[in-house]
Amino acid sequence: MAIPGHLTITKTNSVKHHLFWEINRKTPQKGDYVRLPLYDSKVGCAPCSIVKRIGCLPGERLVNKGSKYYCNGEYLGQYQTGNNIEPFKFSGTVPPGMVFLVGDRDKSYDSRYFGFKQITDIETVLYPIF
Repeated sequence: MAIPGHLTITKTNSVKHHLFWEINRKTPQKGDYVRLPLYDSKVGCAPCSIVKRIGCLPGERLVNKGSKYYCNGEYLGQYQTGNNIEPFKFSGTVPPGMVFLVGDRDKSYDSRYFGFKQITDIETVLYPIF
């Protein structure tokens, strides 16, 4: 949820912070928190505003081994089994203009399920406050 005056508050526990300051930086970097819309009928988003962290950038190597994901050898997380949502399975170079987004918790609904998102979909870069 965006609040006028450059604040964003998260409603879920998928990231470890809940209050963010919006940064006017045009180029997101690996590790940045970002806000973007998600259109996904599988989870009732039409759209939902989500906050995630950039785990892998264009040109970096994303590897899916079993249920685990790595970017350039760095562990990003793993998908959960037992739910009715198919995981995104991909190993290779992140395509131009795309990012792989992750939450801070293994139970986060993120790119491990919905796949890559376009960098141009990112509304703002966020700085965690609390």
